[in-house]
Amino acid sequence: MLETFGQNLREVLGPLAEWARHCYAQLIGPNERHDWLWLVSALIATDLLYRFWNRPKLEAFWSYAAPWRIYSHPSAVLDYKFIFVDRLVMLFVVGPMLVSALALGNWGSKLLAAWLGPGPAWTPSLTALIIFGAVRLLLFDLGHYIGHYILHKVPFFWEFHKVHHSAEVLTPVTAYRVHPVEEILVSVFQGPLQALGIAGFYYLYGADQTLMTFVGMNAVIVPYFLIGSLTHSHVWISFGPALEHIFISPAQHQVHHSTAPQHLDTNLAQYFSLFDWIGGTLYIPKGQETLDFGLSEGVDSELKTVWSLYWVPLKRAFGLLLGSYTPLTNAPGSETAKSVGA
Repeated sequence: MLETFGQNLREVLGPLAEWARHCYAQLIGPNERHDWLWLVSALIATDLLYRFWNRPKLEAFWSYAAPWRIYSHPSAVLDYKFIFVDRLVMLFVVGPMLVSALALGNWGSKLLAAWLGPGPAWTPSLTALIIFGAVRLLLFDLGHYIGHYILHKVPFFWEFHKVHHSAEVLTPVTAYRVHPVEEILVSVFQGPLQALGIAGFYYLYGADQTLMTFVGMNAVIVPYFLIGSLTHSHVWISFGPALEHIFISPAQHQVHHSTAPQHLDTNLAQYFSLFDWIGGTLYIPKGQETLDFGLSEGVDSELKTVWSLYWVPLKRAFGLLLGSYTPLTNAPGSETAKSVGA
């Protein structure tokens, strides 16, 4: 009887345990980008710059790190509201819909074993983990570049990506102003591409290496957090022309948010500008530029609430398909899309 009771209890608690695991992974687990790590890194990186780099003399830390005119701007306040709601939406609604690179990689390793026979089951060295992390990050960013290119070039998907580009000032929280449809679209490319690397890793080292895949990925990506967390900020950091042909600098991503004609649809990669170089979308600033952030056609009066950031893109995108909505011309250089943060 006890055995039967235990089995029934496991059947009941099993789905709850899986749900709890999913919650952990979304909130504090080993994802590609932890919310808390991303935001804390922004503060640490700004502190280091304040101490050792280009701050004006005698300027107080908080006026340098978080200028009130930027962080109290209505666009920034909307970001704060949106991230609170969006983390819940990602946790309970969108997260389970994203393409899982790990699940696809595990399935791919089984296909390799069926075709080639059992893998060698090697023990991964630290070097192997770092190489794997670098390969996975390259594949991750290739998927990001493809998805991001589609978001900019296909009018239907641009309506969703407008949510992110409607930000009039940039703070690290702006990185999370992303419509769920955009998240799903990008995962369609990122998931399978990463899975190629994961499948090979699982085949060579065994599928019971989930923790190791995170170790390898994070060994490569965590150092980038300190600088990458400032891609959405007022802090201008350029790597110089040589490195900016390979790695995306915060300055390059800030240029990506600019309304200037020469900046539109450029610097689409998240980590490796090499993909922009190959794809013809690379822009390397020759020096610090004065940037206006927002949509090139001007401030969108309909994208001013958390609800509208979710609903309006859906209404417009499907209105395009049905012929009931005509977007404004993407006229660059609008005087109404000024940023107070650059």
